[in-house]
Amino acid sequence: MHALPLQWSIDIKSVGHAPAVFTYEASSAELEALKRYVEVEDLTSFKAQVKIVPLAAGKYRASGKLQASAVQSSVVNLRAVPSSIEESFSVEYWPAESIENRGEEAAPFDAEPPEPIAGGKIPVGGLLCELLAVSIDPYPRNEGDAFEWTPPEPETEANPFAGLAHLRARKPPKDD
Repeated sequence: MHALPLQWSIDIKSVGHAPAVFTYEASSAELEALKRYVEVEDLTSFKAQVKIVPLAAGKYRASGKLQASAVQSSVVNLRAVPSSIEESFSVEYWPAESIENRGEEAAPFDAEPPEPIAGGKIPVGGLLCELLAVSIDPYPRNEGDAFEWTPPEPETEANPFAGLAHLRARKPPKDD
């Protein structure tokens, strides 16, 4: 399994009991790694603001906004398609033991399951990488791009007796 391009994490000891805000901006090496990870032509910026709110029993909520600028190739004509990505998120992080002990608790159907706190750290880099990957347009195209296709003319079926048919047409009619 490959490591995700962003190894950003927040030590839960640095959060304390009050909400804390963290701001991240990808370096040029991180932008290059992210570009390969999400398979785009170019990634010119990637920023995130993450707010960590302590909850009860060693649990935390990470929420915030991701902003990125990417360039993809159009699926119509391969020309460059610039795009701006702006996504909001909110995810709960729980100690691994709490997730294991959770069992089959009744949770709302549309609720996201909590993510584990890894070694006393909240791995926000992984969350942001995955969020960027699902936010990329899978079929980018510039405004006005249209795929124009004309179906080929239907081929006439080759008849093995077609060559004989023209001989029949040349045969003079019989006089009775």
